[in-house]
Amino acid sequence: MSTFIRYIIIAILAYVIDMGGFYLLVRLSFSPILANIVVKIVAAICGFYLHRRFTYQITDSAEIMAHAKKYFGLALAYTPASSLTLFLILFAVHNPIYAKALSDILLFLVTYWITTRFTFSVRNGSKGLAKKNVVP
Repeated sequence: MSTFIRYIIIAILAYVIDMGGFYLLVRLSFSPILANIVVKIVAAICGFYLHRRFTYQITDSAEIMAHAKKYFGLALAYTPASSLTLFLILFAVHNPIYAKALSDILLFLVTYWITTRFTFSVRNGSKGLAKKNVVP
């Protein structure tokens, strides 16, 4: 099974957490932006562990902190980008659920590329399927 297929499977699971939590929080009268931030944090934690083990099949625990720093660094950039995109889309799409879905779709492919290229890259001798950082 290709890395991209495994990535999509985990992304769908993380998105169920993300969108399900968002829907629940919005129904509980949270603002869409605050709800988005909360669920992005929860989904990022789940996504890190699932991507590391299943998507990229990295079993070397010695590098967990290096991967965590890169992954959560990306999440720290992604969450405000996602929230800003959601905020802007809400001007045109007034339903917060539809606006969030559109925002998330727009950022999905960019995140896949960054995650594969930089976050779960492995050094020589490390176990896993992710490609080494190589300049094309």
